[in-house]
Amino acid sequence: MASSIAFDSIEDAHSREEHAEAMFDRIWPQRAIRRVLLVTPPDADAGLFRFDTAQRGRYTNYPPYGLMLLAQVLRKKGIEVRILNLNHALLKHSHEVEKAEDFDFDGTWRHLLDAEIAAYPPDLCGVTCMFTMTHASLRRVCAAIAEAKVPTVVGGVHVTNDLHRILDDLETPCAAVSGEAEVAFPILIDAINKKRPSADLGQVVLNDGPGRHLAFNRDLRPDGDDLDTLPAYDLVPIEEYSRHGTIGAFYCFKPQETIFATALSNRGCRAMCTFCSVRNFNGKGVRQRSVSSVVDELEYLTNERGVTHVMWLDDDLLKDHGRAIELFNEMTRRNLNLTWDATNGVLAASCTDEVIAAAAASGCIAVNIGMESGNREILKSVRKPGTPETFLEAAEVLRRYESIHASVFLMIGFPGETMSMILDTINVARAMDLDWYRCSQLQPLPNTPLYDSMVAQGLIQAVDKDIRFNGGAYGKQTEIEQGLALGTPDFEQAFSSIPMDSIPTGEQLTDIWFFMNYHLNFHRIFHETRRVKIEQLMAHLRVLGDVISPENGFSLYFQGFLQYRRDGRVDPVVVERLQRRLDSSPYWRDRFHAFGLAAEDLTTLDFRNRDKPRILSKLKL
Repeated sequence: MASSIAFDSIEDAHSREEHAEAMFDRIWPQRAIRRVLLVTPPDADAGLFRFDTAQRGRYTNYPPYGLMLLAQVLRKKGIEVRILNLNHALLKHSHEVEKAEDFDFDGTWRHLLDAEIAAYPPDLCGVTCMFTMTHASLRRVCAAIAEAKVPTVVGGVHVTNDLHRILDDLETPCAAVSGEAEVAFPILIDAINKKRPSADLGQVVLNDGPGRHLAFNRDLRPDGDDLDTLPAYDLVPIEEYSRHGTIGAFYCFKPQETIFATALSNRGCRAMCTFCSVRNFNGKGVRQRSVSSVVDELEYLTNERGVTHVMWLDDDLLKDHGRAIELFNEMTRRNLNLTWDATNGVLAASCTDEVIAAAAASGCIAVNIGMESGNREILKSVRKPGTPETFLEAAEVLRRYESIHASVFLMIGFPGETMSMILDTINVARAMDLDWYRCSQLQPLPNTPLYDSMVAQGLIQAVDKDIRFNGGAYGKQTEIEQGLALGTPDFEQAFSSIPMDSIPTGEQLTDIWFFMNYHLNFHRIFHETRRVKIEQLMAHLRVLGDVISPENGFSLYFQGFLQYRRDGRVDPVVVERLQRRLDSSPYWRDRFHAFGLAAEDLTTLDFRNRDKPRILSKLKL
């Protein structure tokens, strides 16, 4: 092979195919792939992993849905396939040992990977990566596979978002597949096995070292009947996943022994939000499975695997109103005894009365609404489909269905967003009067229009491969709340001094996030009187204070208030836990002072700041 050729400069199709064939000859001299091992790396590396968090079951533990689809397609072609989910294996092992000193993060996943390769020598390993924060873990897993002298192909959302830089950084993979891989990956294997010409390759970049990439860009995303493939559930212990981690955002509303699963009804999203990477991976528009195929999968999960709750993986579940209603009605007709949630979010414009009524009847217990901003200028600049009126209309519909917990995605920190614009978001959210608001700071993702624009304007620098999110179990905000990292020492002074016409700094955004979280989520609890909503909030706050953010001060305080509202008394244990938290945490003492809260409120039952938080006296709201 002519190693001096710069692959990116090869434009002649025949030359490109010759080089691809030469690479295949070199890597697989026998040109025969019979066994494939599909691997999910740990979600984070040892530096971020906390044993106590894992033991609480806080870390997410999603079944490898994409790998199960790939496995099913490959098996139809006569390829032997196994799936090794190292993230699940680590979380499961964390429940098998009692003390952190007995838990060896890297040793555990490395032993499992080496043992699997030794017991089942694969001709190829496929490694997926969903999150940018998983990059360091992906790198280590790929290096370990390379030590075993097994060729590797990588893929997934993270790889697709920054493909060439990631290949250069990883070095060891021989190829990467971008986007959905159920068609592209089997064709790559067929080409290696000389069953198809390399001219048929698509969504594949062959890697011959740093800067030496040979791309085949033909779009091979699955469509039509290909979408109706049922995942290879027999390769995955689906019953174990929710036992050792969380699936979706609404597990607090189900009994602890509930068996969760995920399902995918359609691919893609009709929206074109500039901060979102869905279009990078799924392409434009929405492709839909047949309703019968989707419900057949749900029926298998309930009847054969004991699943009683499903989280939809869809990014635009309600895209086609008629189809959504047909899907929900068929679920109801088959009497699946199944509940479900839309953690990934639905578009507000699709929340019509007819759609939400069918959703509720079919077992919907919770949805997230993608709003992001309540400011018209920001919504327009990020191409968010919807206006404040759209969100208010959706909220009006959802409030009529009390059995559905309705949550809203909000985001702050957009380019040019002033404090006044953020207050527009707060005010629209208050007017929506829904159940919870999931506030986050903007995290520009590589290869999205917003990211590219911000880099071009010098607002941010090109980021590392392993971006760490602010929220979630591995997020920076969680560390602050638990006292593992420092927050603003005087929250009230810092927050109150932000001018309305200024663009907040990163540190100020953290304080604004905290204010929004209290004002939109917790303070409104003072005025909640509906029994079903009180029960939902109680379930949510218990998990928040016990699992998500142990001894969260607001969670404990408002658990006590809801006990008083429901039962006429407050459990002394809750008061004691809250007082201990305030005594031991300067962070929480400062925040409670800012909002005019105190542990003694739960004993005197004098909630003197229920109408207006003390800090608001300094703001024009």
